[in-house]
Amino acid sequence: MTAVSLPTPQLGRDGYGHARMPRGVAVPEPERIDRVAYGRFRNVYLYITEACQLRCEHCYMGERLERAMKMTLPQIVDTLGTWRRLGGSKLTLLGGEPTLHPYYCEAVRMSRKLGYEHVITTTNAQKPALKKFRQLEPADFAYVQVSLDGGSVESHDAIRGTGTFDTALETTAELTGRGFDTRIICTVNKQNEGDVLQLLALADQLNVSLVKFHVFSTIGTGHGNAEMAMTPPEWVEFCDNLSSVAPEYKTRVWYQPTYARRDQMERYAAEGYQGCIGRTLDRISIFPDGRCYVCSYLFDTELNFAQMVDGQVELNHGTNEFDLFTSALAESSCGGCKAGACMGGCPAEELVMGKASCDAYDDIVPVCRLWKSSAKPEE
Repeated sequence: MTAVSLPTPQLGRDGYGHARMPRGVAVPEPERIDRVAYGRFRNVYLYITEACQLRCEHCYMGERLERAMKMTLPQIVDTLGTWRRLGGSKLTLLGGEPTLHPYYCEAVRMSRKLGYEHVITTTNAQKPALKKFRQLEPADFAYVQVSLDGGSVESHDAIRGTGTFDTALETTAELTGRGFDTRIICTVNKQNEGDVLQLLALADQLNVSLVKFHVFSTIGTGHGNAEMAMTPPEWVEFCDNLSSVAPEYKTRVWYQPTYARRDQMERYAAEGYQGCIGRTLDRISIFPDGRCYVCSYLFDTELNFAQMVDGQVELNHGTNEFDLFTSALAESSCGGCKAGACMGGCPAEELVMGKASCDAYDDIVPVCRLWKSSAKPEE
């Protein structure tokens, strides 16, 4: 796999290894890259920084938060251009907290100029983030996703820190007021499951367009907080409850099934679920150290699909995650019933959990945690 780098701007460097834009010098104007006909790597998740001012108990970044590595501006330019040429059309800028990057606004604008059709960002919506958003316009994004991990100040602040709930709500209100398509994303765990559905009423009040729920995963910081994890049956029950109450609210609601009862799989298949998304190479996540992963559930491993080196994509010719995904085409991940409801299962579960969820619970089968479903019928 070969890609041609964009020209690297000649920039100074500060003491932290960042590219430093000389005073009065404009950001390089990137060459627009037209849409690529095929669909590989359509979803590009670019982690421009690992730095974050918060230390949430469920954060999948784990030790990366302490490392706090950031991409230089030339790295961002090269990486955006390379993956655009490889088929990327939907970009999500992430961290850490992406708005803490000194060239966050430049990264957003360059993405649009390069031809990314959808530019998305996820933020903790604290004061530094609001400062950056005030320099940007609604047209710069497809949508902005705000992390809220509780339906009340008590549950959210217990996970994210004192004062973070009210600040995030203030930022959300300003964004929706200015016309940004603003959405809420919530990680559900045993600490907040009792009140997270209150976010639906808040979303209606704030004119948020969508709320997305996903389950706490014991990766990253979650390794040390395993007691916060919901069991697969508990998550299935939560999703059932969510689907029953969601129609009462105007805001759209998505969730990641992650686990399902066998009798639910026919419904998910009808909605478009086709099994492990890792096998389709639909998405790629790129970190500041150059590691590129297809599956976010494997971020703690060295099974990365590829490595960015000097703006080029170098495939990992050792054992990598793609070997794991394709093995499920030959046999199911648990060795039991490939022809059954799970469509090959989740190849990563045994690595992360020690055993497949269907092995631990007879009636539960794994659903790729990268796939999402609507919690209420489309209008």
